[in-house]
Amino acid sequence: MRRCITTSAGQYKLSFAVSMGGMLELYDFIIYGLMAGYIAENFFPTSDTYNSLLGTFATFAVGYITRPLGGIIFGHFGDRYGRKKSFTLSIFIMATSTALIGCLPSYSSLGPLAPMLLVILRCVQGFSLGGEVPGAITYLSESAPERQGFVVGILFLSLMLGVSLGTLVHGIMTLYLEESSMMGWGWRIPFWIGGLLGIVSYLIRKRFNESGYFLALNQVRQKSSKPLYILIRQYPRGLICGLLIMALCGTISTVYGIYMPSYLTGLLGFPSNETAWNSSLAFLVISPVCVICGIITDIANQYFRHF
Repeated sequence: MRRCITTSAGQYKLSFAVSMGGMLELYDFIIYGLMAGYIAENFFPTSDTYNSLLGTFATFAVGYITRPLGGIIFGHFGDRYGRKKSFTLSIFIMATSTALIGCLPSYSSLGPLAPMLLVILRCVQGFSLGGEVPGAITYLSESAPERQGFVVGILFLSLMLGVSLGTLVHGIMTLYLEESSMMGWGWRIPFWIGGLLGIVSYLIRKRFNESGYFLALNQVRQKSSKPLYILIRQYPRGLICGLLIMALCGTISTVYGIYMPSYLTGLLGFPSNETAWNSSLAFLVISPVCVICGIITDIANQYFRHF
């Protein structure tokens, strides 16, 4: 039985290039939660800190509502027209919406229109993230079918690093900028950084080749015209299991990576820079577990094929 960590140099490069986009996309999505305190003051100003933060996190939650819709539409688009087109388009939309959040005028300038535009951009962010991660998983799995666990493990390692990167940027900002500067304009910088890096990742992904498996299906004319219908009709058990597993992963990373730092700093009064460093370190330490579990998955798959 071949070692599951062994793979070609080209597959390594492809895995890290695709995973970099996933890291940046998750960074773009979670940086909103990390900047929640400053966004609350700029877009949901009230005399009550609790109500202001609730409005901010309600807007953050809206992004999760549109994620399933993005997964359905981008998944259908990817099955019909190609994996590459799907997740390349998704990261471009995410980068654009993230940069625009950093450019939004505050409530004092636009009034109620400011939070309305913020909600719309959050919906766009959630929509694009819903297509990014599933598209990247599918593309990598089809590009390295014998090492699916390993390459997808690299992707999830990068997603964890995206959370760590967001908290690291937050920590650096709070360390070098005063509170008044962060409240006035400093909170916008992480969104601009995310947008810029997302555009770079988009340009890199445009150079990728299409998934070989998808090209093979296209050549033998076995692409389905109704992929969503076939998924629900023929694979309901796998669909439900996948939804439950991803819901658990998303809940844990969101609670500990986004809500908890804002709760500790905004409501309990812990220093924001120390909270950011600790959160960044925690996700950095746990990220290699994703690759280890991916390798174990490949070993288990090869082992059970003999039975």
